[in-house]
Amino acid sequence: MNSLAKRAAAVPRAAAAYAHASASMSTNAAAPEAATPRRRRAAVDDGTVDLVAPPDPRSNIRPVVYVSSRRRRPSNSPYSAVEFPVTSTPRADELELAYTMHRERVDVTNHRFWATTNADFDAQRAARLAALPPAADPPTAADEAAREAVLAQFYRDWQVGNRDRMDKWVAAWWADIWTDIKLQAKVYVARALRR
Repeated sequence: MNSLAKRAAAVPRAAAAYAHASASMSTNAAAPEAATPRRRRAAVDDGTVDLVAPPDPRSNIRPVVYVSSRRRRPSNSPYSAVEFPVTSTPRADELELAYTMHRERVDVTNHRFWATTNADFDAQRAARLAALPPAADPPTAADEAAREAVLAQFYRDWQVGNRDRMDKWVAAWWADIWTDIKLQAKVYVARALRR
């Protein structure tokens, strides 16, 4: 068989393979990630940028992994040599440490607040829904209407019952954020004066 005949015989096989691949891709139209591979970003963690982790399941907060916390080395001592560098100005280092610790404290406090708030919300909503009579299988329109009415009342009650707590939290959180901004400005000024 000459090369022209081999090529001619290969064309139907290639066309059939292409048609099969096209058909299988068209049947997966409901799952686009199966049809087209997702492009992944290249990991560019060189240790100089803060990283954002996946959301916490309890608080729904995406925690930030700060560069400064990744540079710390675990130790058995309550003190770290990184906290007491010898080569730089003590004032700038003290401000940087205060800023880092404050920022991490605000994040932990924010996480704890939302984790407990979400847990309370879920528990109270589940208690309200548990008080409903069992729904038919499949649920009827009356079952759905009763469920929606209970949830609407629960959301109203939740908003009214937690308004003061949320207002206090927002005021405290903004006070912490302004303190954080002031500390960060002091760190930048101290770094500029150090140069």
